Amino acid sequence: MLDTIRHRGPDEQGGYTFSNCALGHVRLSIVDMVSGRQPMLSAHNDVGVVFNGEIYGFREIREELFADGATFCTNSDTEVLLALYQKYGMQMLSHLPGMFAFALWDDREQRLFCARDRFGEKPFYYAIGRNGEMIFASEIKAILASNLVDPVLDMRAVSHYLHYSYIYPTLTIYKNIFTLPPAHALCYHAGQIEVEPYWTLPETNTKIGEEEAVEEFTRLFHQAVRRQLVADVPVGAFLSGGLDSGSVVAVASDYVPKLTTISFAFREGLDESPIAHTMAERYGTNHIDVRDIDFDKPEMLMKMQEIFDEPFADPAAIPAYLIAKEARKYAKVVLTGDAGDEMLGGYDTKYSAFAYARRFAEENISVPLYRRRLQASYFAQRVKRKLQKMCAVDGQTSAVRDIEIRMRALGIYADAPQNIADYARSTFRLLRKEQARVLRLPPLGDDYWLHEGLLGGNALDDAIRIDLLDYLPGNGFVKSDRTTMAVSLESRTPFCDVELATFAIGLPFSMKVREKSAKYIMRKALGDRWTDAVRGFAKNGFSPPFGAWLQEPKVKEMTSFYLHERSRKIFDVLNFDGVQTLMGDAEAVWQKWMLLQLSMWMELHPCRLE
Repeated sequence: MLDTIRHRGPDEQGGYTFSNCALGHVRLSIVDMVSGRQPMLSAHNDVGVVFNGEIYGFREIREELFADGATFCTNSDTEVLLALYQKYGMQMLSHLPGMFAFALWDDREQRLFCARDRFGEKPFYYAIGRNGEMIFASEIKAILASNLVDPVLDMRAVSHYLHYSYIYPTLTIYKNIFTLPPAHALCYHAGQIEVEPYWTLPETNTKIGEEEAVEEFTRLFHQAVRRQLVADVPVGAFLSGGLDSGSVVAVASDYVPKLTTISFAFREGLDESPIAHTMAERYGTNHIDVRDIDFDKPEMLMKMQEIFDEPFADPAAIPAYLIAKEARKYAKVVLTGDAGDEMLGGYDTKYSAFAYARRFAEENISVPLYRRRLQASYFAQRVKRKLQKMCAVDGQTSAVRDIEIRMRALGIYADAPQNIADYARSTFRLLRKEQARVLRLPPLGDDYWLHEGLLGGNALDDAIRIDLLDYLPGNGFVKSDRTTMAVSLESRTPFCDVELATFAIGLPFSMKVREKSAKYIMRKALGDRWTDAVRGFAKNGFSPPFGAWLQEPKVKEMTSFYLHERSRKIFDVLNFDGVQTLMGDAEAVWQKWMLLQLSMWMELHPCRLE
């Protein structure tokens, strides 16, 4: 099992066996290089822990525990976990910040206690073996390596994947291998498993004023970045042309002179490196520009199947892996701007569209639904003509982006959703209903949805909260964890610092999203730290030209092998003729990409049907 995940910790390997529990660990040494080995045992060897992640601010926690009588033999954050358990037992999680997945065996109680961080930055999988064994690991491949589980394909997960390009964060691709959801703890005792949430998204603070919010956000952001710079190895930062990574680099540079920053540019498509350069120059960073990497597309597609144990079709995974591989030459830890969009309402064509739609609805509160749809259709045609005219001149202007937002807002207004969370999920599906029918997919259910922390009804905040519960742990952190750990690089996310995140999530929607200004509170708090180029740049996301990749001869050949031959395993679960129909649709680029990834995964991984 340890051999399969050695990439996550190539520095050391350890194991310890109690009478009824064996713990194993591979270590990527970041803090306390000498004495931080795992599994780590308590003073009387009656409690052992294995831990993946970082406890930010652990030195302050350690001092508090020491003042209360705790003793320490190491300088590592892992020992802080043991001390917290000794003091608080299974109530320790309310005192535990950071990104983490851990398993702690209490030999006196004969109890396994496990937990995963609040936003799902670190993974945790588990299963029951054929002889009743409780098996857990950081990646599914390690559970399969135990040879104690015969995995069974879960068609709910397949359906969700083909609708959204990733597996929902409470599911795995297998019926009998499970994931511990973010912000949940697991207790295994006397052969029984109990899984409970220990934290939920905070309520909205409607009483806070803007001046107070700006001051507090600034303080907490600095604190988050400073805490996450703590390491006994070189720390760098990813730097794109966006506000989030730019803010992280600006503040990190206050604490680390000549910070190493890394940016990535595609040979084809959007190039943000000139924007990133302006920030690197302003803050005097040691900047590395990774560009024009020549890679074999089929080979890299195969590599993705090795990295991800489940179907995963976000094409940004490929450049994420390539930049991580390059960054590992210069640092062992990188700070990222991940989660800034989800925390602060940064997806303007999504969140700002809801703000526009709310205004349209308030201005036309007495208009019946059928009239709304006629209105929206009429205005959409006018807006579309204007958009086409402007795009012929310049497709990247803020005016064009504003029109795109209004177009989406008109669609929301016409549909008049009563439940923002449901609407936010359904409107961004990549597979249309008629396409799901031709593939003969089972309908999407909702029994696996996480709802803790949703406000309900037509609260605009739920458009953001659904991404915090769904997209971020299901896509964003799966991608960042697997692509960085595949090259033994640790990524850290200041926006997910528990104090900063709790504060930011609790801010009212109007302090995050305005009709013409996404991330409003961050603009007010940190706008003077950005260059003009960053401030005025319309962020477009880290998406490669995968449509063009599908047209390359080698990829076409691969597509023919995996999607046009009836003997492929994918046709055990999907209708062959339906797949061919989608493959013949010139506009179905996303769908083709997802089907190719799924077929490759099924050929290369165990996937027994029940």
